[in-house]
Amino acid sequence: MKKSFIVIGLGRFGSSVARALANLNCDILGMDISEDCVTDIAREVEHCVIADSRKLAVLKELGVASIDHAVVAIGNNLEASILTTINLKALGVKNITVRSDSANYIELYERLGATEVIIPEEASAFSLAHQIASDAILDYYSIDSSYAIVQIAVGPNFQSRSLIDLNLRNKFGVNIVGIIHNDHFFVPSGTDNIEAQDVVVIVGTKQQTRKVDAFLNQEAK
Repeated sequence: MKKSFIVIGLGRFGSSVARALANLNCDILGMDISEDCVTDIAREVEHCVIADSRKLAVLKELGVASIDHAVVAIGNNLEASILTTINLKALGVKNITVRSDSANYIELYERLGATEVIIPEEASAFSLAHQIASDAILDYYSIDSSYAIVQIAVGPNFQSRSLIDLNLRNKFGVNIVGIIHNDHFFVPSGTDNIEAQDVVVIVGTKQQTRKVDAFLNQEAK
């Protein structure tokens, strides 16, 4: 089942996150109080609404309580960002990523219920979208417009297999540059195994890394 997202605040950063999630075929609702912001992105994100996230009743009516992950990307309005985070927590949204324009507010947002706080200058919207779209992607670093270095968590039910047997390079065109096993990083050879709960570090195109993520998660089920 696809994960569902709401991106609240469709300025430059929020709209970039929304577009990236839409391109990953996620179920996404975009929301902003500004009609202009909603209009600008409506062609690329199918479901967008003009609404005020400071009002709990509005979020409740939109069914936000059932959404898997909320991204609060409101800029230059601390009050709106705080009230929105409080409302999302009150509705029981489990995953709340909040944009903060200053590191001074990170602890505040965490106390209010944010599960992750990011500073736009330190985080790529594209990388954030990839991380939150998959529970298995722990870190995502874009090298250029095509390639990325990605850390992918291996599920607890994964059956141990060697890199030769998995044949990820020939199947998907990616390079395995490292494995983290029991918190120890090493550069593997073909005879080394990928074990349950390892973290695999791969390099490949963004499309290739998504396929490896899906493959490893299917293998883990």
